[in-house]
Amino acid sequence: MRVAIHSYVYYPESFLVNELAAELVARGYIVQAYTGLPNYPKGEFFAPYSLLSGPYTEEHEGVEIIRYPIVPRKKGFFWLALNYLSHLVSGLLCSFRLEKVDAHIVFATSPIITAIPAIIKARFTGAKVIIWLQDLWPESVSAVGALGKKSIPYKIIGSMVRWIYKNTDVMLIQSPAFRSNLNEFGFKGQIVDVPNWAPSEIEQTQKEEPSWLKEFPQNELTITFAGNIGKAQAVSTVLSAANSLKHHQEIKFVFVGDGSQKEWAEKYVRDRELPNVIFFGRRAVADMPALFRRSSALLVSLSDEPIFSMTIPSKIQAYMAAGRPIVGCLNGAGADVIRQSGCGLVASAMNSEELSQVILNFKNSSKDQVSEFAANAKSYYQKHFAKEVAINAIEGVLKLGSS
Repeated sequence: MRVAIHSYVYYPESFLVNELAAELVARGYIVQAYTGLPNYPKGEFFAPYSLLSGPYTEEHEGVEIIRYPIVPRKKGFFWLALNYLSHLVSGLLCSFRLEKVDAHIVFATSPIITAIPAIIKARFTGAKVIIWLQDLWPESVSAVGALGKKSIPYKIIGSMVRWIYKNTDVMLIQSPAFRSNLNEFGFKGQIVDVPNWAPSEIEQTQKEEPSWLKEFPQNELTITFAGNIGKAQAVSTVLSAANSLKHHQEIKFVFVGDGSQKEWAEKYVRDRELPNVIFFGRRAVADMPALFRRSSALLVSLSDEPIFSMTIPSKIQAYMAAGRPIVGCLNGAGADVIRQSGCGLVASAMNSEELSQVILNFKNSSKDQVSEFAANAKSYYQKHFAKEVAINAIEGVLKLGSS
C-alpha cells in the first residue's frame, strides 16, 4: 500500500511524524513524506539545506522525502504568515512530484493548511484523506492573541477549516475533547482516537549523563519544566508560584527549553532576584531521560483558554513514559489524564496560589506516595499512549480503506 504523509515539519526536525513514517515502512508500506525545507524552530534552514540547492529529494529510514521551497519561519507575525503562505503555495505547485498513492495522511500541527495540497491531490487520484489532528484552527490562532474571534480573518480561517473538514475522510484526534471542534465545523466523517506517544529517546537509558547536568541542583526538591517556553504555557503563572515559594530554599524550579517567553522569564527572575529558578536553555531530546531522572517532579502548565482545555500536551506522554511524577497547572483533558492515572497533583490553569500549594503538598508527600505517582505514570502510558497502540489504530484505518 502506498501512503503520502504531508507535514509542516519533518526530519531533521524532531516530531512524531518521523516515527510514524518509519514505522509504516517497517510494516511494509511504501511511504513518501511531503514537506518544506527544515527550519523549525529557529527560522533558519538546517545545514546543509538551502533554497538554491535543496536537497529537494532524499531518503531517510526507508522514507522518500520530497521537499518544496518555503520562506523560513522567523520571529514576528508577518514572517510567520509568509512562512505559512509559502507552505501552501509551494505545496500546491510542487504536488505533481507526488506519486499516486492509496491514502494521504496529514500530520496537522499548525498550520492546518498543509491539508489543502493533500485534498487537491486526492481529488484527482481518488485517494483517501486522513488527518491526524494535533492543533485546532481557528481557535489556536485566537488563543495566542493573533486574531479576535469576531475579526474577518478569523471568520475566513473558519470557512477554510470547514472546507478542509468537508473534504476529509477520516479524522484522527489526539484528544477526545477535539470532537466538539469537529462538530462545530461540520465534520461528518469517521473519527478515531489516536493519542500521541512519547519520542522513542525518552524511554531509552543513557549510559552517561550529559555534562551540563553537573550544574543541576543536588539533594533538593526539583520541579522541572521541559519544552517550549511560550505564552500558551502560562510561564508567568509558574514564575509567580516560584516567587511565592522563594523562601522555601529546598524547592528549585528548573526550566529546560526555549521559546518566545524565555527572555521575558529570565528578566522576571533577575528583577526579583529569585534564587530558586534555574534556566538551562534548549537541550537535545536524548538528554531528557537523564534530566527527568534527576527531577523530583515534572511540570506541565497551560493558559486558561478553551482550546488548551481540549488538548493533551505531548509533554504529558513524555513525562509518563519516563515514569516520573507530574505536577500540573492546567484545565480540561490534560488535567483529567493526570487525575485519572493517579500520576501526580493538579492545580487549576493560571492559578499561581493553587500551584504553590500543590507543590507544597507534593513536597510533603511520603516516599511511598511519590513512588506510586511514578509507577502509575508508567503503567498508564503503556496502556493508553504507547506507540504501538497509536500505530495500530492508524494502520486499522489504512487497512479499512484498502479493503
